[in-house]
Amino acid sequence: MTYKKINGVIPILQTPFDNNGGIDTTGLRAVVEYNIDAGVNGVGIALASEVQLFNEAERDLLLKTVVDQTNARVPVVMNTGAGGTDLAVYYSKRAEELGVDAVMITPPNSGVGSSNPEAIRQYFRSIANAVNVSVALQDVQFAQVAPQMVAEMSNELENIVACKMETPPTAARIAATVEAVQGKITVLGGGGATYLMEELSRGSTGTMPFSSTPAEFVEVFKLYKNGDIEGATELFNLRIAPLCHLVSQAPELAIGFHKQILKKRGLIESATVREPAAKPDKHTQRDIDALLERVIV
Repeated sequence: MTYKKINGVIPILQTPFDNNGGIDTTGLRAVVEYNIDAGVNGVGIALASEVQLFNEAERDLLLKTVVDQTNARVPVVMNTGAGGTDLAVYYSKRAEELGVDAVMITPPNSGVGSSNPEAIRQYFRSIANAVNVSVALQDVQFAQVAPQMVAEMSNELENIVACKMETPPTAARIAATVEAVQGKITVLGGGGATYLMEELSRGSTGTMPFSSTPAEFVEVFKLYKNGDIEGATELFNLRIAPLCHLVSQAPELAIGFHKQILKKRGLIESATVREPAAKPDKHTQRDIDALLERVIV
């Protein structure tokens, strides 16, 4: 079987909410369309979509809406990791039923991985063997997947086609993973793409940023791929780096901040984030307002 490749600019969608706290499917469709119009290579549903806070009916509604709106124009990737293997298998099989093109798996955040790596390998095996779609492994600081384990699992399991490496320092993590996998799978960056240029220079061929600035990321990738590294860097520093800088001061505000961008662009009605959620103080909100006026056009 041929599995879809996961590569390039694959924004993680922010989930808009209506006045009753439910998923605003109209706004969600607008965000999907905005990203596809910008030329992205796929769209993702993951932690920055707040999916970990949704009940099963909401997860289904979110994925059904995204799959319907994309209409097979770009791949849809969904994080289906969970605290237990059986639950992750359930989420993954359900995502496949609803039309996802790839599942992305984060290890359980239980500490078991550091004390028993074989348990994590079996977790990956159980999920990958349960589905007939592409699989991406996700490494994050609180649930790490070592580069060598990524290489081992991709050699063992045919449908593992990509990995998203986010344990800081991300540039070094990307370099080690690129060396370990030897081109067998694609290596993606994440972390809001704060260190995108450093990751690209070390062999990354994709990233999963927020969904608020897709056109900027698509253009950066186009310039970089065409050999205009100076132009790509200049555009990144002008249009993306200021947003990353603000978020780096208060990472807990990242989802709400990017929802404010989407709201300013007229795509969603509310920048509400699911509780419990941090709120920007008046000084930070002033900085956000000034930045949006300067950078978002």
